[in-house]
Formats: sequence, structure tokens, C-alpha cells
Amino acid sequence: MGPPMARLPDPRFATDCTVHLDGRAVPARTGESVASALLAAGERVLSRSAKYHRPRGPFCLSGSCGSCLVRIDGEPNRRACRTPCRDGMRVETQNGWPDAVHDLLGVIDRLTPGGLDVHHMLTRPRLANEALVAFTRRLAGSGRMPDRASPRGPAASHETFDALVLGAGPAGLSAAEVLAGAGVRLLLVERDRIPGGRLRAGLEPDAAPDGWPAEVARAVLSSGGEVALATSATSLWHDGGAPVCLLVGEEPRRTRVVRAPRILVCTGGHARPPTFEGNDLPGIHSGRALALALAEHGVLPGRRVAVLGTGPEPEALLARFAAAGLQATAVTTPVARARGRGAVRSLDLADGGRVPCDVVAQGAPPTPAPDLLRALGVGVDWDPALEAFTPRVLRDGATGIAGLYAAGEVARPGTAAEAVSWGRRAGEAARG
Repeated sequence: MGPPMARLPDPRFATDCTVHLDGRAVPARTGESVASALLAAGERVLSRSAKYHRPRGPFCLSGSCGSCLVRIDGEPNRRACRTPCRDGMRVETQNGWPDAVHDLLGVIDRLTPGGLDVHHMLTRPRLANEALVAFTRRLAGSGRMPDRASPRGPAASHETFDALVLGAGPAGLSAAEVLAGAGVRLLLVERDRIPGGRLRAGLEPDAAPDGWPAEVARAVLSSGGEVALATSATSLWHDGGAPVCLLVGEEPRRTRVVRAPRILVCTGGHARPPTFEGNDLPGIHSGRALALALAEHGVLPGRRVAVLGTGPEPEALLARFAAAGLQATAVTTPVARARGRGAVRSLDLADGGRVPCDVVAQGAPPTPAPDLLRALGVGVDWDPALEAFTPRVLRDGATGIAGLYAAGEVARPGTAAEAVSWGRRAGEAARG
């Protein structure tokens, strides 16, 4: 368990339910993510890595990293950041014995500083090798088998829309607004349970007016379309020349095969982990995700926050944490190492300095996520400045693939206002 964390003293953030982590009662708010509730309670270590049993805790808080896998109500490998809290929920940490916080197998990491290569250890005699293989098999894998088989989901439905917009962040909302205003019957899809994307964190309040996501949703419905929340786009492919998208809904469980002559991909990017030794320690998070947890659930990310990076977003994060009463320090020089055992405790700077902290907020922009675009043949280029592959998308959102458009951080980083503008151009291009 890390240093005590809490919530802002505001009635809006009062807890109203209880979840149980390894048998311990944890106060929570109905509907907030399990990861958010556990961070507010000071629970940072949720699992251990499969081979070396290093501590693992939430990083992106958005479902793109897999660092917060836990067992929930007997089902292993559930993402704590994607699972909403409800009263009585049973949450168990994974890959630790007796639990992830007090994992006796964590000694493996200390005993093997040069790594553990089971293919060249104790190859003779045979009995010793068999014992080693049996032991390492117990270390491998992730979680235990579920208590019961998952219920069979409903058959996939096949549907057709005039347009499909993937992502209800600033770019997707802007594109959907343009299309709905032109009377296009569209399906607006958002992975989260609330539309808005990065706007919900409140770091760029001037990017869009208050209530804009709800206004766009109403416009989509008025044009005969639909807004599908808690729904993920898992794949895109061509079927007879027409693009097809597979959608998976979380609540209720639903699988949809959607055909649309115009598809706009505005799904955003992936949170970028910092690059230094110890960057996998619990307590190191996406700064934007921490700002969102603070804005919507009053979760205080720590007492001493180190904010990495330079530019408008790290500066906004620094101001937000300081306004919440936290000791926030800007770290603008390269970091050599993060120190800590069960969680981060300080940062060693490349210039020899040290920053004490109990949480680190990564302020760097997300990495573009062109996987869906590449599935339909969109090319990518290596961007040395971003240290990432970026898809070939024009300023009007065109991708070179007929009927496929993209805008926002799925293609390259930018401000929320820039994403709004780009989404509008893509919507106008798709409208024709």
C-alpha cells in the first residue's frame, strides 16, 4: 500500500458503495472505475509481472496498457480501469503469493539482476531441469482460471449506416456535428461511458463550450442516427469493396457488424510511458488520466507529484495539481531512474538532481494509434521527433483509401482545439 491518497473534500465526490480488494473493504463511487477507487484508497499494487514478479499498477487508466489487470468476481485479467464499481464487487490482485502487495516470489527479481534464462539454467541433470521447468511454469501466465465459464454472448447483428464515426473526443464530436447537421444518418461510437474524450479532463477549457458533447449527441439522434457508448471498434476490413467495422459493446454485451460508405477514425492515441529505468513502478501514470480522475471523481493522485515534460499540457497539469493542494514539481530535464520498491518514491535526474515524489504524471502527448487505419491499408511513416509511427492522413482527414478518414491524436499529437478543427475538416470532406 502506498502513502494515503484521498479525494477532494467536496460532496460531489462522496463515496456510496464498497468494493472488496483481497478481502479488505474499499470505499468507492458507483460507476467510477475500479482503478480510480483503488488509487483513491491508496492501493497502488494490483498485480505482479508474469516472469520476474515486479509490482504492477495502473498507468494509462484508459485500457491501452494492461498494467492494472485484476480478478473481479472470479474472472481473471479484467482491466481495473475499464470496470465500473458496484457495491459488493470482489476484486483480487493477481500473480502474487499470498497477494500482489506481499508477494514472496518477488525475490526472483532481486536474485536474478542479469535476467532469468530458463533455457540455459540447470540443463543437467534431467531431474533438476524438470523441477526448474515445473517451477517456472508456475511463475508464467497471468491470473488463475475463472471460477465459471463466461455466458455465451448474443449473435452479432448486421447493420448499415450512412456514416460511422469512431471516437467521441474533440475530433470525433466535431466530425459528427458536421455530418449530423447535414442530415447524415450516422453511428457515433465511444469506448468510454461518457463522451468528450480529453475534454473531460478540463485541461483545455477553451477548446469547446460546456455541454458540447451532449449537444452533439442530441444532434446525432435528431438526424436519425445513434450514439453507442461503452463500445469498442475492434477491427476494420473490406467486404466486397465496402468498409466494414466490428463493434463490441460492454454494457449490455453486444456485437455489431456495421457497414458504412464513410468511416471516420478519431479514436485518439495511446498513453506514452516515460523512458527511464524503473518506469514500470506503480505510481507512474498518464498525467491526462490523473487529471480526469481528479475532475470527475475528486481523486487526489498523491501528496508530492512530479510532472514530466514541457509545453502547454504539462503546465496545465502542474497548475491543476497545485490548485488541488498538492506539492507539484515540474521535471523538465531528462530522468535517469525512478526509485522505489512497491511504488515510486523519487526520481534521479540525469544532471545529478533528485526529486522526491509519491506519484509521477507523464505529461508527454500520447502516441498515435494507427492500427485500425493500417487494417484498411493506410501507410505509416516513422517520425523521429515523436519516436512513433504516424499514419498518412491529410489535413482534410483523407487517408488515400476511399471512404476512410481520420482526425485528431489517432494520427498525430495536437491541442484539443486543433483536434476540433481537424475533425470538422474531416467531417466536411466526408459529407462531400
